Amino acid sequence: MGGMMSLNSFLELIFDNLSYSLLGQIPRSNFRDPFVGKKARIHGKPYLFQRRLGAGGFGTVYSARAPDGSSVAIKVIDINRIRGAGENLVASYLTEVKNLEQLRQESRHVVKIYDFDFDSRSGRAYIVMELGGENLAKLIYRLHAAQPKSRPPGTFIDPVIRKEIWRQMVSIVQTLTGKNIVHMDLKPDNVILFGDVLKIVDLGISKKGNMLGHAGVGTPLFSAPEVMQDVRGSRRMYGPKADVWSLGAILYAMTYGQPPKYTSRAAEPPSGQAASRDRSLIDILRRMLVLDPHSRADINSVLHHPYTRR
Repeated sequence: MGGMMSLNSFLELIFDNLSYSLLGQIPRSNFRDPFVGKKARIHGKPYLFQRRLGAGGFGTVYSARAPDGSSVAIKVIDINRIRGAGENLVASYLTEVKNLEQLRQESRHVVKIYDFDFDSRSGRAYIVMELGGENLAKLIYRLHAAQPKSRPPGTFIDPVIRKEIWRQMVSIVQTLTGKNIVHMDLKPDNVILFGDVLKIVDLGISKKGNMLGHAGVGTPLFSAPEVMQDVRGSRRMYGPKADVWSLGAILYAMTYGQPPKYTSRAAEPPSGQAASRDRSLIDILRRMLVLDPHSRADINSVLHHPYTRR
């Protein structure tokens, strides 16, 4: 596959420094997680941490056993390790939990939250939620492995399945935009599969106001360029089109096997690859992967684009 990024290289980008191997989710031999195999009390109830699922800029997620024996996921946020964090950040997480619960009433693509607690002694916040399956990044590679070696250009995964994933992702951003929420860190890594339904498990950095003045808070290439680039002397502001870039980056990754670059020709295929033969796909990528957010398509245009509708 001339010009295609290697599996390991792509995982380094797409998994955002996760400590797990794609095959078997085996932790690195020199890493001992302080939670796995131990219990933590959340609102006085003991939860047994079983496995580390992944980590990102704002916390680590584990599978755990609840007091009633059911399986859950728990996100642990060490407030002390986040620069500039304090009571405001704890309040922002509480707001996020409430917003997720409200969004869940309107969309099947939002994870169910069971509990939230903050331990002031340790400085850790805990979010207990339903446990899903693999994330979209792993699903993409599983689907790619099922593809024949000889296939048309721009079909890193099956186009029919790509379209189904795409429509669910558009629905997610449409819901967020309708509630004036800009996620700013949408990526395959933090979208989880629950059966055949994709769900977001957090609101990214949208409500973490003390993080918005810092460059690099998002994920390179998946977060919009205006999120990642620092502008000295001014507080950076973002609109809903930031999530449109992320949508385009995810579609691009499902098409070519790697995220786009921050260039004026971001929608063009990677070096060594031919462009997809799907003209409507090419067109929607060109409308979304635009550096200037003022010239970028909005979610309404994406929703009604022929690629989404047909």
